[in-house]
Amino acid sequence: MTSKTWTWLGSASAAALLAASPVVAAPPEKPTLAIPAGDLASALPSFSRATGLQVLADPALLSGKHTQGVRGQFDAERGLAELLRGTGLTFVRNGGAAILRPAAQKVSTEANPAAAAPRAEAVPARADEPTELEELVVTGGFANSLARALNEKRKAANVVDAISAEDIGKFPSNNIAEALQRVPGVAITRDRGEGLFIRVRGLGPNFQIVTLNGRSAAVNENMRDSGQSGRQFRFDTLPSELVAGVEVGKTPLASLDEGAIGGVVDIKTFRPLDLGRTTLALSATASHPELAGKTDPRVSGLASWTNAAGTFGVLAAAVYDERTLRQDRITGVGWSYPSATTTLGKSLIAQGVQLYATNIRPTLEREDRKRKGVVLSAQYRPSDATEITLDGSYTKLDDHYDELTYSVDPDLSTLVAGSAVIKDGVMMGGTANTNSQIGREVSDLAHDNMMVAGKIRQKLEDWTITGDLAYARAYSETSKPITRTRLQGSMGRATFNLPQAGDGLPDVSLLTADLNNPSLLPFRRIEWRVNNATDDETALQFDAERPVSLGPVSRLQFGVKFRERSRSYNRADINYTTNLTGKFFGADYFDPFPVTDFLGGASAGLPTRWAMPDPAAFWALRDPNQKGTARADQRNSYRVSEKIGAGYALGDIDTNLFGAPLRGEVGVRVAQTKQVSSGHADNGTAALPVRFEKTYTDVLPTANFALELTETLQARVAAAKVITRPSLADLAPRLTLNSGTLLTAVGGNPLLKPFEAWQYDATLEWYFAPGSALIGGAFYKDITTFVYSQNTNIVVDGQTYVLTSPTNGGKATIKGVELAYQHLFKRLPAPFDGLGFLANYTYTDTAATYSPTLKDEMVNVAKNSFNVTAFYEKDCFAARASYSWVDDVLQDVGGAGLSALNDKAFGSLDGSVSYKITPQITAAIEGQNLTKASQRQFIKGGWFGGYTNYGRTVSFGLRAKF
Repeated sequence: MTSKTWTWLGSASAAALLAASPVVAAPPEKPTLAIPAGDLASALPSFSRATGLQVLADPALLSGKHTQGVRGQFDAERGLAELLRGTGLTFVRNGGAAILRPAAQKVSTEANPAAAAPRAEAVPARADEPTELEELVVTGGFANSLARALNEKRKAANVVDAISAEDIGKFPSNNIAEALQRVPGVAITRDRGEGLFIRVRGLGPNFQIVTLNGRSAAVNENMRDSGQSGRQFRFDTLPSELVAGVEVGKTPLASLDEGAIGGVVDIKTFRPLDLGRTTLALSATASHPELAGKTDPRVSGLASWTNAAGTFGVLAAAVYDERTLRQDRITGVGWSYPSATTTLGKSLIAQGVQLYATNIRPTLEREDRKRKGVVLSAQYRPSDATEITLDGSYTKLDDHYDELTYSVDPDLSTLVAGSAVIKDGVMMGGTANTNSQIGREVSDLAHDNMMVAGKIRQKLEDWTITGDLAYARAYSETSKPITRTRLQGSMGRATFNLPQAGDGLPDVSLLTADLNNPSLLPFRRIEWRVNNATDDETALQFDAERPVSLGPVSRLQFGVKFRERSRSYNRADINYTTNLTGKFFGADYFDPFPVTDFLGGASAGLPTRWAMPDPAAFWALRDPNQKGTARADQRNSYRVSEKIGAGYALGDIDTNLFGAPLRGEVGVRVAQTKQVSSGHADNGTAALPVRFEKTYTDVLPTANFALELTETLQARVAAAKVITRPSLADLAPRLTLNSGTLLTAVGGNPLLKPFEAWQYDATLEWYFAPGSALIGGAFYKDITTFVYSQNTNIVVDGQTYVLTSPTNGGKATIKGVELAYQHLFKRLPAPFDGLGFLANYTYTDTAATYSPTLKDEMVNVAKNSFNVTAFYEKDCFAARASYSWVDDVLQDVGGAGLSALNDKAFGSLDGSVSYKITPQITAAIEGQNLTKASQRQFIKGGWFGGYTNYGRTVSFGLRAKF
């Protein structure tokens, strides 16, 4: 590090006067400021008029600078320091003016430098007293983005974490979910290796809500099978290149949409005036998923234009990418308890068997995905009093899916004497006659997601009025029908063995049959399905705010919002059996097996090649006169609509407590929901149209406080009542009967109540160095009602099905701690001053009362999760590595333990290396899942339930920004 002497002279030739209009009567000593976030150059004149303090700066110094705004009563110097938070600028006084300059952090030589260090804004110095400072400037794109995010967290009213485009664009991530992994308390769930949903503080995706620029995002639905996501936003539909930043709010504000017991995830797209100047950014990447063995392209571009006055700008960003996926899996693993009412059950019980394996299903999944996206934005800000913003976004994901599978279904009534492998009362293997089903599923799926919105903000004297209108629509469909080609029959005697989840993979040896023989099994049927889902929402919101001087209250804000949302889901099925069932077909009806290394490297002792049906050949043999049943289609389809009217009021708190600055926000939100669910209910012999109406009102108070104990230490406390509305699919009067050999069904419950909870947070934040912090927090959630799945028997057409459907449970509690550490090692000697490190850990403990006699943990909650990231940035070189880990996640508690598969703990290592070829062009090599980690599932007792391997992905790319 070097020493510099900064000497600033108040000459007009060296700076441009921003507050050009003459200052009128001197404002009060502590004027009330209400300057919104936006372009810094536009905000400074408003500041000068409010405080009487003239501000001087070189225009080049302000280019591209964005302020988070300032609200409350401050003296002029404190207000300016607040306005400059996160901009990298500070100021010095020169008489009646303040002169802006780049921030420099003084390094203390005291025994405890962290405690004595000034804030990152720096204490203003007088211009007539040049100050000797040891320059300590945080440099590097990733380091700067971390420092900005930490600054946003520090001054936010609520408990919030953020990432910026530096994080997203420069860290290995296919979408926003993957970029969010390093945020404290955030973990992701993956689908075919790509981040799909997020969990906050251990809570599953159904507890989060996702907004786009503060507006509720429409949700694409799962089309691949009859399992549905409900309200969970699919992050795989949104490319990371279209996003400027993301905020994860962990405690609510009255002004935010209700609906999240976990967190509010606000995705922010790029806007031209926020960028501050005309910008062109381009990127091109070649990605190679090793297991799939192909190289995929990914290109993106952003162009933003702003006029010379900085009052009008337009922006367009677009991305196109292809992704080839392959997953080697073992799914459909079945276990059962012996029944004393059957001959087989009596025999097993006599051998001491309490649990036995019934079937497994090795599966090869391949996908070809194409994703397109565009974001458009226009901003007009003729003065600090008026701003008009128009936003538009559209993404499209096309997915060609091809699944190959076979099953091993032992008939234990034929178990060879003495072959049973029994351990601790579990029959995990043996030799018996075995049945099998070979299947191939092919489908083309499409997901469209769009939003158009407009916002106008107008300042009328002390009042600022905002109006926002938005329409969002998500449409998912089978652009080509799903077809499943099935063969089923006996494949002779086989030996099988299923281990515990952490002890390897199952072993299967076929003793009398060859799965590669095309004529081994007779044909069963062709399953045909089309379905689509539309999720749309129209929202209108008005807000009004003004600064006030009402004791500790410095600002009041009021607002109303009306949302109308609907979800329609339609499904139709046909099972083609005529002229097909029971027949045998030769090699002409089968394709060559596509890979030679299925489950390679996993020590799997089971068949890794099998006959692969040609769907087109069998489709040509179907009877086109065969139709599906309207009754089944009706009970699978539904519509759910919600009309939500909400109003809120809040006040900003700015005062002192025991001599320390105290700020916060206290408010209340009232929301009334009118819900209509319509569809068909099955009485066992017919599908009957039904319609359910439900209205409920929630009063949701919120309180957030931050106490600045010292210049570097801050404490927060928060309390709020929160809700999470049930999944839209759970609210539907629907009934889906499975197409397998086991008689199971899935249904909805239109009478469900929402999750309701009181939650409390306490956090201590120590900002011990620039861009660095140590943060610890505790949270507690007292849920007064929650939703869980229960199993009951229903009879349809004389057959008994085990129905899984949601119901309201009793009370539950969630408590946990959250720790985060971030440090930029700028005080180390070169070249080690480019090092940085961040880590976070979340512990979540739950307890739930399902009924007066049943208590257990809550489902879909991870008890432990952590992320560790190390990086190095120096001059033109940068390198990063990040490891994310999530504990076991239970999907079935309190019951038999066999109705759902639990996810075993999983960790993934990602990394990147980049080099700046020129100031504008950067080359990068990135890797995901570098250790080729596999995901596993288990049932109660820890026995094997599933296995998924999607391998490692390596990519090379070029980025340019002009």
